[in-house]
Amino acid sequence: MVRTTAVIAILMLFGATAAFPQTDSTPAEDNLFQFFFRESFTPEKRVELTRRIDAYCRDVLDKVPANTPAEEAWVTSESKSGGDTDRLNRLVSSKEWARHQLREIFSQCVQAAASLQQAQSQKARSAEAKYFISLAYTFNQDDLGTFAKLVSPRAGVSALALSTFRQLMMIAAMRTLDGNTDPIFQQSAPSR
Repeated sequence: MVRTTAVIAILMLFGATAAFPQTDSTPAEDNLFQFFFRESFTPEKRVELTRRIDAYCRDVLDKVPANTPAEEAWVTSESKSGGDTDRLNRLVSSKEWARHQLREIFSQCVQAAASLQQAQSQKARSAEAKYFISLAYTFNQDDLGTFAKLVSPRAGVSALALSTFRQLMMIAAMRTLDGNTDPIFQQSAPSR
C-alpha cells in the first residue's frame, strides 16, 4: 500500500511539473531538488535534507526585503478593513502585502525546519513526519510565485519549485514513516 501511494505521488509530481518549464526554478531550489531525488532516505540523509531546506528558506528571507514599520502598519490596518473589497483588493495586489506574506511564510519554514531538526535529533520519526507535513502545508499557497515576482525576480522563489516542494515534503513524510531508505527513483525490486 505504501509503495502504491508513493508511486501515485511520484506520478502526480511529474504531471504537475510537466506543465512548467524547467528553467523556472532557481539555483537554490535546484540544489534542494537534486539532493532530494539523488539521495536515499536514511536518517542521516533526511538530516541533510532538513539542513538544505533551512538554508533555502534562510536564503529567501535574506533576499526578500522587509517592509518598513510604516508599510507593515499599513498592511495590518488594511487587512482589518472588514468588508471593504476595494481596500482588500488594493492590499493583496501590493508589494507590501507580497513582502509581508513571503517573509511570514519563509519565517514559518525556518521555524518548522528547526522543529524538524529537533525531532530528528531525538529520533522521533512520527514527529519528523509531522514537521515534513507542516513544511508542505506552509507552502500550500498558489500565490507565492506571484508574490515573489511582485517583490523581486531574484527573491529565489519559483511557482514550479513551490508546487514541487509541497509534494516532496509529503513524500519525505511517507518515507520517514515507512522506513524506506531507497532513493525516490531507484526503488528496489521485491525480493523473491
